[in-house]
Amino acid sequence: MVNHPDPRQLAEIAAKAAASKLATDIVAIEVQAQTIITDIFVICSADNPRQARAIMNEIDHACHEVGADPKTIEGNDDFRWVLMELPGVIVHIFLAEEREYYGLERLWNDCPQIELPDLDEVGSAGAQTATEGMTNQEAEQLIVGLE
Repeated sequence: MVNHPDPRQLAEIAAKAAASKLATDIVAIEVQAQTIITDIFVICSADNPRQARAIMNEIDHACHEVGADPKTIEGNDDFRWVLMELPGVIVHIFLAEEREYYGLERLWNDCPQIELPDLDEVGSAGAQTATEGMTNQEAEQLIVGLE
C-alpha cells in the first residue's frame, strides 16, 4: 500500500506549486461532507493556456515528489479548464473566463474553505526564480508572454 500525504497536505502542496507558477485566486474547499468523489477541491486561475500548462506541470511534479501522482488529468488539450485528480484532492486550473462561467465556488459555497499558507511569498519567489539569470529585456518578454 502506498502512503500518500493526507488530502489537506496534498491540497497545500498543490496550492504552493500553483502559486510558484503565479496562479491567482487559489482556494481550497472541503467537499467531503457533500460528495463521495473527493475530499478537497483546489481551484486556481491562470492568465492564459501556456500558464495553465505550466501550473499543471508544476503541480504534477510537486505531487510526484511526494508519491502522489495524478490518477487522471483532463482538459489538457486546450488548457482552458484542467482537472487533476489526486488522492483525495481534485485540482481545477481555470482560465479566468471559464472560472467565472462555471462558478465552482458558488456551487460549493455551503462547504468550508480551508485556510492555505501565505501563497503570495511562494508566488514572488517563483517569479524571482523564473527570471534569475535573465537580462531585464528577457524577463520583460517572459512576463509579457504570460499576459
